[in-house]
Amino acid sequence: NDRTARVWDAGTGAELLTPKGHSDHVMSACFSPDGTRIATSSWDGTARVWDAKTGVGLLTLKGHTGYARSARFSPDGTRIVTTGDDRTARVWDAGTGTELLTVRCRTSGFLFACFSPDGTRIVTAGGDETARVWDAGTGTELLTLKGHGYMVLSACFSPDGTRVLTGSLDRTARVWDARTGTELLTLKGHAEPVQSACFSPDGAKILTAADDRTARVWDATPLDRQFLPRPLAPPPRPVTR
Repeated sequence: NDRTARVWDAGTGAELLTPKGHSDHVMSACFSPDGTRIATSSWDGTARVWDAKTGVGLLTLKGHTGYARSARFSPDGTRIVTTGDDRTARVWDAGTGTELLTVRCRTSGFLFACFSPDGTRIVTAGGDETARVWDAGTGTELLTLKGHGYMVLSACFSPDGTRVLTGSLDRTARVWDARTGTELLTLKGHAEPVQSACFSPDGAKILTAADDRTARVWDATPLDRQFLPRPLAPPPRPVTR
């Protein structure tokens, strides 16, 4: 809320960089796949691209007419997808800042968006209780994922692109087939809204974070539609002789 993004040394916790330029709250920040740039989004309606070593502003992405809620690079780093309260998600050229694509939802704003691992699709999380999958080149809507009881706060693809994971105000996370839209799993256990969710790099586990002050790790194997968190086994007791 101090209008900055900050870069920290992940080993020591030392602050390395403070990119400044937004005129309102910074809502999201992420690195480019090669680590050379940072993308941020802000309540000031813009997304910005920064040099990750110097903090110099490289691009300002202007087009949203409301808050810019999220910004994420494509897997190859050539594009950025942003979401806004103006009921649009927008794709930009990450080198020039040119707007390449705009997808619109008539019913609500988009809260989050990201690319599929191969960069051909985009998934959006919406305030209309749905997530949607789009063709990243044409903007054609491919799937509407319906099942949540309240707005969807986050959405992402599995590492292999075959599944979509969503987190919602309805206190659940859900896993969907990314080709058919079929719901595969409902993860119940959080007592408050699930703000974010992501897959482990091998796609075997899911991590969720919620307003109930907990993060939870889940088994992502679709053996049953109703899953509870599976705690890790306790360490073996030492053998006494």
